Amino acid sequence: MMPEPDFSLPIPSTEDQIKSMRLIDHLRCRMVDGPLSFSDYMAEVLYHPDYGYYGSAQVQFGAGGDFVTAPERSPFFAAGLVYEWQQIQRDSPVRQVCELGAGSGQLALDFLRACDTRGCLPDQYLIWEISPGLRKRQQTRLKDELKPELWSRLAWVEDREAKDLADIWAGGMVIANEVVDAMPACRFRWRPGQLDTLEELKVVWVGERFGWVVDTASPELRAALADFAGLWPLDDLAPEPVAAEINLDLPRWLASIRTLFGHPEAASILYLFDYGGHTAEVYRPDRVDGTLRCHYRHRAHDDPFVYPGLQDITTWVDFERLARLAREAGFVVDGERSQAAWLLGTDVPDSFSRQMQAVTDRSASARIAQGFKELVMPTEMGERFRVLRLRTPEPSSR
Repeated sequence: MMPEPDFSLPIPSTEDQIKSMRLIDHLRCRMVDGPLSFSDYMAEVLYHPDYGYYGSAQVQFGAGGDFVTAPERSPFFAAGLVYEWQQIQRDSPVRQVCELGAGSGQLALDFLRACDTRGCLPDQYLIWEISPGLRKRQQTRLKDELKPELWSRLAWVEDREAKDLADIWAGGMVIANEVVDAMPACRFRWRPGQLDTLEELKVVWVGERFGWVVDTASPELRAALADFAGLWPLDDLAPEPVAAEINLDLPRWLASIRTLFGHPEAASILYLFDYGGHTAEVYRPDRVDGTLRCHYRHRAHDDPFVYPGLQDITTWVDFERLARLAREAGFVVDGERSQAAWLLGTDVPDSFSRQMQAVTDRSASARIAQGFKELVMPTEMGERFRVLRLRTPEPSSR
Protein backbone atom coordinates (compact mmCIF):
# COMPACT_ATOMS: atom_id res chain seq x y z
CA MET A 1 0.00 0.00 0.00
CA MET A 2 2.27 2.69 -1.33
CA PRO A 3 0.78 6.18 -1.91
CA GLU A 4 1.97 8.03 -4.98
CA PRO A 5 4.23 10.99 -4.08
CA ASP A 6 2.61 14.39 -4.52
CA PHE A 7 4.99 16.37 -6.73
CA SER A 8 2.74 19.46 -6.72
CA LEU A 9 3.92 20.50 -3.25
CA PRO A 10 6.57 23.22 -2.89
CA ILE A 11 10.11 21.92 -2.49
CA PRO A 12 11.58 22.48 0.99
CA SER A 13 14.84 24.30 1.54
CA THR A 14 18.05 22.28 1.65
CA GLU A 15 18.22 22.76 5.42
CA ASP A 16 14.67 21.44 5.86
CA GLN A 17 15.36 18.47 3.58
CA ILE A 18 18.38 17.53 5.71
CA LYS A 19 16.28 17.82 8.87
CA SER A 20 13.57 15.60 7.37
CA MET A 21 16.13 13.00 6.28
CA ARG A 22 17.47 12.81 9.84
CA LEU A 23 13.96 12.12 11.09
CA ILE A 24 13.54 9.44 8.41
CA ASP A 25 16.76 7.76 9.61
CA HIS A 26 15.47 7.88 13.19
CA LEU A 27 12.14 6.33 12.19
CA ARG A 28 13.81 3.58 10.15
CA CYS A 29 15.90 2.68 13.19
CA ARG A 30 12.70 2.34 15.19
CA MET A 31 11.35 -0.03 12.53
CA VAL A 32 14.15 -2.56 12.87
CA ASP A 33 11.89 -4.86 14.88
CA GLY A 34 8.81 -4.35 12.74
CA PRO A 35 6.36 -1.74 11.45
CA LEU A 36 5.33 1.24 13.56
CA SER A 37 1.76 1.96 14.50
CA PHE A 38 0.54 5.09 12.77
CA SER A 39 0.05 6.62 16.21
CA ASP A 40 3.77 6.18 16.96
CA TYR A 41 4.70 7.51 13.53
CA MET A 42 2.48 10.56 13.98
CA ALA A 43 3.91 11.21 17.47
CA GLU A 44 7.45 11.23 16.08
CA VAL A 45 6.86 13.39 12.99
CA LEU A 46 4.86 15.96 14.95
CA TYR A 47 6.45 15.99 18.41
CA HIS A 48 10.04 14.72 18.21
CA PRO A 49 11.97 17.44 20.12
CA ASP A 50 14.64 17.89 17.43
CA TYR A 51 12.91 16.95 14.16
CA GLY A 52 9.15 17.05 14.78
CA TYR A 53 6.82 19.57 13.14
CA TYR A 54 5.62 21.00 16.46
CA GLY A 55 8.34 19.70 18.73
CA SER A 56 11.10 21.56 16.87
CA ALA A 57 8.89 24.58 16.07
CA GLN A 58 8.95 23.83 12.33
CA VAL A 59 5.31 24.91 12.15
CA GLN A 60 4.48 28.32 10.72
CA PHE A 61 1.06 29.88 11.38
CA GLY A 62 -0.93 32.45 9.45
CA ALA A 63 -1.09 33.54 5.83
CA GLY A 64 2.63 32.97 5.27
CA GLY A 65 2.71 29.56 6.94
CA ASP A 66 1.07 26.17 6.51
CA PHE A 67 -2.46 26.93 7.74
CA VAL A 68 -4.54 29.63 9.42
CA THR A 69 -6.37 29.02 12.72
CA ALA A 70 -9.42 30.93 14.00
CA PRO A 71 -7.44 33.45 16.13
CA GLU A 72 -5.39 34.44 13.07
CA ARG A 73 -8.53 34.96 11.00
CA SER A 74 -10.16 37.51 13.27
CA PRO A 75 -9.98 38.95 16.81
CA PHE A 76 -13.71 38.16 17.06
CA PHE A 77 -12.74 34.61 18.05
CA ALA A 78 -10.95 35.87 21.16
CA ALA A 79 -13.81 38.32 21.76
CA GLY A 80 -16.24 35.39 21.99
CA LEU A 81 -14.05 33.77 24.61
CA VAL A 82 -13.76 37.02 26.56
CA TYR A 83 -17.58 37.15 26.64
CA GLU A 84 -17.57 33.60 28.07
CA TRP A 85 -14.88 34.63 30.57
CA GLN A 86 -17.07 37.46 31.82
CA GLN A 87 -20.00 35.08 32.34
CA ILE A 88 -17.75 32.68 34.27
CA GLN A 89 -16.49 35.52 36.48
CA ARG A 90 -20.06 36.49 37.37
CA ASP A 91 -20.82 32.95 38.58
CA SER A 92 -17.54 32.10 40.28
CA PRO A 93 -14.58 33.90 41.92
CA VAL A 94 -12.08 32.31 39.48
CA ARG A 95 -9.22 34.50 38.24
CA GLN A 96 -7.09 32.31 35.95
CA VAL A 97 -7.07 31.36 32.28
CA CYS A 98 -4.97 28.57 30.76
CA GLU A 99 -4.43 28.02 27.04
CA LEU A 100 -3.25 24.60 25.86
CA GLY A 101 -0.83 24.99 22.96
CA ALA A 102 -0.82 28.71 22.16
CA GLY A 103 0.47 28.44 18.58
CA SER A 104 1.52 31.86 17.31
CA GLY A 105 0.36 33.57 20.51
CA GLN A 106 -2.41 35.42 18.64
CA LEU A 107 -5.23 34.24 20.89
CA ALA A 108 -3.40 35.26 24.08
CA LEU A 109 -2.62 38.65 22.53
CA ASP A 110 -6.22 39.35 21.49
CA PHE A 111 -7.73 37.91 24.68
CA LEU A 112 -5.64 40.02 27.06
CA ARG A 113 -6.15 43.20 25.03
CA ALA A 114 -9.92 42.67 24.93
CA CYS A 115 -10.02 41.90 28.66
CA ASP A 116 -8.06 45.07 29.33
CA THR A 117 -10.60 47.09 27.34
CA ARG A 118 -13.55 45.46 29.12
CA GLY A 119 -12.05 45.63 32.60
CA CYS A 120 -12.05 41.86 33.20
CA LEU A 121 -8.37 40.90 33.14
CA PRO A 122 -7.49 37.53 34.66
CA ASP A 123 -4.94 37.58 37.46
CA GLN A 124 -2.89 35.15 35.39
CA TYR A 125 -2.93 33.84 31.81
CA LEU A 126 -1.10 30.52 31.72
CA ILE A 127 0.17 28.94 28.51
CA TRP A 128 0.91 25.21 28.55
CA GLU A 129 3.25 24.78 25.59
CA ILE A 130 5.19 21.53 25.19
CA SER A 131 7.41 22.81 22.35
CA PRO A 132 10.45 24.80 23.58
CA GLY A 133 10.81 26.44 20.18
CA LEU A 134 7.19 27.58 20.03
CA ARG A 135 7.36 28.71 23.64
CA LYS A 136 10.32 30.95 22.81
CA ARG A 137 8.53 32.42 19.79
CA GLN A 138 5.41 33.11 21.84
CA GLN A 139 7.41 34.80 24.60
CA THR A 140 9.30 37.01 22.16
CA ARG A 141 6.18 38.10 20.30
CA LEU A 142 3.97 38.69 23.33
CA LYS A 143 6.65 40.63 25.20
CA ASP A 144 7.13 42.86 22.15
CA GLU A 145 3.43 43.46 21.45
CA LEU A 146 1.80 43.61 24.89
CA LYS A 147 2.13 46.53 27.26
CA PRO A 148 4.05 45.65 30.46
CA GLU A 149 0.94 45.39 32.64
CA LEU A 150 -0.51 42.67 30.38
CA TRP A 151 2.81 40.92 29.81
CA SER A 152 3.24 40.58 33.59
CA ARG A 153 0.10 38.43 33.77
CA LEU A 154 1.52 35.77 31.46
CA ALA A 155 3.26 32.61 32.65
CA TRP A 156 4.30 29.43 30.83
CA VAL A 157 3.96 25.84 32.00
CA GLU A 158 7.07 24.24 30.59
CA ASP A 159 6.89 20.67 31.84
CA ARG A 160 5.42 18.35 29.18
CA GLU A 161 3.33 16.57 31.82
CA ALA A 162 2.54 19.85 33.64
CA LYS A 163 3.18 18.19 36.99
CA ASP A 164 3.52 21.57 38.71
CA LEU A 165 0.24 22.90 37.28
CA ALA A 166 -1.78 21.55 40.21
CA ASP A 167 0.25 23.78 42.55
CA ILE A 168 -0.48 26.88 40.42
CA TRP A 169 -4.04 26.34 39.25
CA ALA A 170 -6.87 27.73 41.35
CA GLY A 171 -9.80 27.28 38.96
CA GLY A 172 -10.87 29.21 35.91
CA MET A 173 -11.11 28.95 32.13
CA VAL A 174 -9.19 26.45 29.98
CA ILE A 175 -8.96 26.90 26.20
CA ALA A 176 -7.83 24.22 23.73
CA ASN A 177 -8.08 25.40 20.12
CA GLU A 178 -7.15 22.76 17.53
CA VAL A 179 -5.35 20.57 20.04
CA VAL A 180 -7.20 17.25 19.84
CA ASP A 181 -7.03 16.96 16.03
CA ALA A 182 -3.21 16.93 16.17
CA MET A 183 -2.99 14.21 18.82
CA PRO A 184 -1.51 10.93 17.49
CA ALA A 185 -4.18 8.61 16.09
CA CYS A 186 -4.33 4.93 15.18
CA ARG A 187 -5.26 4.17 11.56
CA PHE A 188 -7.30 1.15 10.51
CA ARG A 189 -9.72 -0.11 7.91
CA TRP A 190 -13.04 -1.91 8.31
CA ARG A 191 -16.56 -2.11 7.05
CA PRO A 192 -18.02 0.37 9.56
CA GLY A 193 -19.62 -1.48 12.44
CA GLN A 194 -18.24 -4.92 11.55
CA LEU A 195 -15.41 -5.80 13.94
CA ASP A 196 -14.66 -9.06 12.10
CA THR A 197 -13.43 -6.96 9.14
CA LEU A 198 -11.10 -4.81 11.28
CA GLU A 199 -7.42 -4.49 10.29
CA GLU A 200 -4.83 -2.04 11.56
CA LEU A 201 -2.79 0.07 9.14
CA LYS A 202 0.84 0.45 10.20
CA VAL A 203 3.88 2.17 8.69
CA VAL A 204 6.87 0.49 7.01
CA TRP A 205 9.76 1.57 4.80
CA VAL A 206 9.16 0.50 1.19
CA GLY A 207 11.91 1.21 -1.33
CA GLU A 208 12.58 4.92 -1.00
CA ARG A 209 9.74 6.13 1.23
CA PHE A 210 7.28 5.11 3.93
CA GLY A 211 4.09 3.24 3.11
CA TRP A 212 1.17 1.37 4.66
CA VAL A 213 1.09 -2.28 5.69
CA VAL A 214 -1.91 -4.22 6.99
CA ASP A 215 -1.60 -5.87 10.41
CA THR A 216 -3.83 -7.57 12.95
CA ALA A 217 -5.80 -5.07 15.02
CA SER A 218 -4.59 -4.65 18.59
CA PRO A 219 -6.95 -5.56 21.46
CA GLU A 220 -6.97 -1.86 22.46
CA LEU A 221 -8.13 -0.79 19.00
CA ARG A 222 -10.77 -3.52 18.90
CA ALA A 223 -12.10 -2.54 22.33
CA ALA A 224 -12.27 1.17 21.42
CA LEU A 225 -14.28 0.48 18.26
CA ALA A 226 -16.57 -2.00 20.01
CA ASP A 227 -17.93 1.02 21.92
CA PHE A 228 -19.86 2.21 18.89
CA ALA A 229 -19.76 -0.67 16.40
CA GLY A 230 -23.55 -1.01 16.45
CA LEU A 231 -24.28 2.48 15.11
CA TRP A 232 -24.47 1.50 11.44
CA PRO A 233 -27.46 -0.34 9.94
CA LEU A 234 -26.42 -3.48 8.09
CA ASP A 235 -27.98 -2.25 4.84
CA ASP A 236 -25.79 0.89 4.90
CA LEU A 237 -22.37 -0.75 5.01
CA ALA A 238 -19.62 0.06 2.54
CA PRO A 239 -19.16 -2.66 -0.11
CA GLU A 240 -15.44 -2.75 0.70
CA PRO A 241 -13.44 -1.90 3.86
CA VAL A 242 -12.75 1.82 4.29
CA ALA A 243 -9.93 3.62 6.10
CA ALA A 244 -10.49 5.54 9.34
CA GLU A 245 -8.65 6.86 12.40
CA ILE A 246 -9.19 6.89 16.16
CA ASN A 247 -7.32 8.47 19.06
CA LEU A 248 -6.71 5.63 21.53
CA ASP A 249 -4.97 7.92 24.03
CA LEU A 250 -7.98 10.19 24.48
CA PRO A 251 -9.29 8.52 27.70
CA ARG A 252 -5.89 8.88 29.39
CA TRP A 253 -5.49 12.47 28.21
CA LEU A 254 -8.93 13.49 29.46
CA ALA A 255 -8.30 11.83 32.82
CA SER A 256 -5.00 13.71 33.18
CA ILE A 257 -6.65 17.03 32.23
CA ARG A 258 -9.39 16.35 34.77
CA THR A 259 -6.76 15.77 37.46
CA LEU A 260 -4.64 18.79 36.52
CA PHE A 261 -7.52 21.26 36.40
CA GLY A 262 -9.54 19.88 39.24
CA HIS A 263 -9.52 22.10 42.32
CA PRO A 264 -11.08 21.45 45.72
CA GLU A 265 -12.51 24.97 46.02
CA ALA A 266 -13.17 26.26 42.49
CA ALA A 267 -14.54 24.86 39.24
CA SER A 268 -12.79 24.92 35.87
CA ILE A 269 -14.59 25.47 32.54
CA LEU A 270 -12.99 23.97 29.42
CA TYR A 271 -13.61 24.96 25.81
CA LEU A 272 -12.38 22.46 23.21
CA PHE A 273 -12.49 23.83 19.64
CA ASP A 274 -11.73 21.65 16.64
CA TYR A 275 -13.01 20.40 13.32
CA GLY A 276 -14.99 17.20 13.24
CA GLY A 277 -18.51 15.88 13.81
CA HIS A 278 -20.50 13.15 15.48
CA THR A 279 -19.52 9.47 15.24
CA ALA A 280 -21.76 8.61 12.29
CA GLU A 281 -20.34 11.55 10.32
CA VAL A 282 -16.67 10.90 11.12
CA TYR A 283 -16.97 7.18 10.28
CA ARG A 284 -19.36 7.57 7.35
CA PRO A 285 -19.29 4.43 5.13
CA ASP A 286 -18.60 6.48 1.99
CA ARG A 287 -15.57 8.19 3.57
CA VAL A 288 -13.23 5.64 2.00
CA ASP A 289 -9.95 7.38 2.92
CA GLY A 290 -10.88 8.42 6.44
CA THR A 291 -10.36 11.98 7.69
CA LEU A 292 -6.56 12.10 7.67
CA ARG A 293 -5.34 15.44 6.28
CA CYS A 294 -1.91 17.00 5.91
CA HIS A 295 -1.05 20.68 5.52
CA TYR A 296 2.07 22.11 3.94
CA ARG A 297 2.31 25.77 2.94
CA HIS A 298 -1.45 26.07 2.55
CA ARG A 299 -1.70 22.93 0.44
CA ALA A 300 -3.99 20.29 1.92
CA HIS A 301 -3.43 16.67 0.88
CA ASP A 302 -3.70 13.13 2.30
CA ASP A 303 -0.15 11.74 2.17
CA PRO A 304 1.41 11.66 5.67
CA PHE A 305 4.69 10.30 4.30
CA VAL A 306 5.66 13.42 2.33
CA TYR A 307 8.34 15.54 4.02
CA PRO A 308 8.25 13.87 7.48
CA GLY A 309 8.59 16.51 10.18
CA LEU A 310 7.92 19.40 7.79
CA GLN A 311 4.12 19.20 7.48
CA ASP A 312 1.10 19.09 9.78
CA ILE A 313 -0.94 15.89 10.13
CA THR A 314 -4.46 15.94 11.53
CA THR A 315 -7.56 13.78 11.88
CA TRP A 316 -11.16 14.79 12.52
CA VAL A 317 -12.42 14.88 16.10
CA ASP A 318 -15.36 12.63 16.97
CA PHE A 319 -17.18 15.02 19.31
CA GLU A 320 -19.74 12.42 20.33
CA ARG A 321 -17.01 10.08 21.57
CA LEU A 322 -15.09 12.99 23.09
CA ALA A 323 -18.12 13.99 25.18
CA ARG A 324 -18.76 10.40 26.26
CA LEU A 325 -15.16 9.87 27.36
CA ALA A 326 -15.15 13.26 29.13
CA ARG A 327 -18.12 12.15 31.25
CA GLU A 328 -16.30 8.92 32.07
CA ALA A 329 -13.26 10.99 33.13
CA GLY A 330 -15.41 12.93 35.62
CA PHE A 331 -16.30 16.06 33.65
CA VAL A 332 -19.73 17.59 33.41
CA VAL A 333 -20.61 18.07 29.73
CA ASP A 334 -22.40 21.40 29.27
CA GLY A 335 -22.94 20.95 25.55
CA GLU A 336 -21.48 20.93 22.05
CA ARG A 337 -22.32 23.10 19.05
CA SER A 338 -20.91 24.50 15.84
CA GLN A 339 -18.45 27.37 16.07
CA ALA A 340 -20.99 29.59 14.29
CA ALA A 341 -23.79 28.80 16.76
CA TRP A 342 -21.43 29.40 19.67
CA LEU A 343 -20.05 32.71 18.38
CA LEU A 344 -23.46 34.04 17.35
CA GLY A 345 -24.68 33.30 20.89
CA THR A 346 -22.14 35.69 22.40
CA ASP A 347 -22.03 39.48 22.16
CA VAL A 348 -19.75 39.27 19.10
CA PRO A 349 -22.53 40.05 16.55
CA ASP A 350 -23.26 43.31 18.40
CA SER A 351 -19.55 44.14 18.47
CA PHE A 352 -19.30 43.37 14.75
CA SER A 353 -22.21 45.71 13.98
CA ARG A 354 -20.70 48.51 16.04
CA GLN A 355 -17.33 48.18 14.34
CA MET A 356 -18.87 48.14 10.87
CA GLN A 357 -20.84 51.29 11.65
CA ALA A 358 -17.84 53.09 13.14
CA VAL A 359 -15.25 52.34 10.45
CA THR A 360 -15.02 54.68 7.47
CA ASP A 361 -12.16 53.12 5.52
CA ARG A 362 -13.45 50.66 2.91
CA SER A 363 -10.47 48.31 3.07
CA ALA A 364 -10.70 48.14 6.88
CA SER A 365 -14.43 47.50 6.63
CA ALA A 366 -13.81 44.68 4.15
CA ARG A 367 -11.20 43.08 6.46
CA ILE A 368 -13.53 43.19 9.46
CA ALA A 369 -16.40 41.68 7.46
CA GLN A 370 -14.22 38.98 5.90
CA GLY A 371 -12.80 37.91 9.26
CA PHE A 372 -16.27 37.63 10.80
CA LYS A 373 -17.61 35.67 7.81
CA GLU A 374 -14.70 33.20 7.91
CA LEU A 375 -15.51 32.38 11.53
CA VAL A 376 -19.27 31.84 11.08
CA MET A 377 -20.09 30.96 7.46
CA PRO A 378 -20.92 27.27 6.80
CA THR A 379 -18.58 27.24 3.80
CA GLU A 380 -15.70 28.46 5.99
CA MET A 381 -15.17 27.52 9.67
CA GLY A 382 -18.72 28.05 10.91
CA GLU A 383 -20.05 24.47 10.69
CA ARG A 384 -16.91 22.43 10.15
CA PHE A 385 -15.47 23.62 13.46
CA ARG A 386 -17.23 22.76 16.69
CA VAL A 387 -16.83 23.52 20.38
CA LEU A 388 -17.37 21.24 23.36
CA ARG A 389 -17.77 22.87 26.77
CA LEU A 390 -16.77 20.83 29.80
CA ARG A 391 -16.52 21.71 33.46
CA THR A 392 -15.24 20.12 36.60
CA PRO A 393 -17.92 19.43 39.23
CA GLU A 394 -18.74 22.23 41.62
CA PRO A 395 -16.78 21.85 44.88
CA SER A 396 -20.00 21.25 46.85
CA SER A 397 -20.99 18.33 44.60
CA ARG A 398 -17.72 16.40 44.80
